[in-house]
Amino acid sequence: MFAALKKLVLEEKGSTFIESGLWIAIVVLVMATAGYNLANTMKDKFTGISDTVNSISIPTIR
Repeated sequence: MFAALKKLVLEEKGSTFIESGLWIAIVVLVMATAGYNLANTMKDKFTGISDTVNSISIPTIR
């Protein structure tokens, strides 16, 4: 019984799989955060452009 437990503890296939999964989760989290920040920055830029365009006065033709 102890030999089977020792073999299970020393086997590295499962730990490699878990380690790869953790790296993938970290990369996805970083990319999601970067995308969220980029979206907020772009929203602010487009709001500024919209405000500038809306503040232009259009002369009326008589």
